[in-house]
Amino acid sequence: MFTIYTYLAPIVAMVLVVLNYLISNNNSYIEKDGPFECGFTSYQQTRSAFSVAFILVAILFLPFDLEMSSILPYVVSAYSNGTYGLSILVIFLLSLVIAFVYEINLGALNLERRYTPIVKPLMNKLYL
Repeated sequence: MFTIYTYLAPIVAMVLVVLNYLISNNNSYIEKDGPFECGFTSYQQTRSAFSVAFILVAILFLPFDLEMSSILPYVVSAYSNGTYGLSILVIFLLSLVIAFVYEINLGALNLERRYTPIVKPLMNKLYL
């Protein structure tokens, strides 16, 4: 049954793409291909510059968020885990805290920083 779907799904997708290409009319012109600006022709670029620091914070947030959601199985089965489960949780949280301190020491969360190609040694900046 799975092999039927494996062969059938791409065939149906290709038939729909070809059908769309055949049925649709293509009458494009310069105003239609350009961006829509409240009915007026745009004379300048409408996109503003986006700071890379915010993307960096989002990228750094994702692993920590996923790691924090990894604690949920322990919370659900806390009564049956015992001391072994607690020790694994403590090691996991300790590694999470060490990674966060390392991130702070690198200055990854500093949004006002400028790009400097000089790499400073980490041992001089530790907060421990």
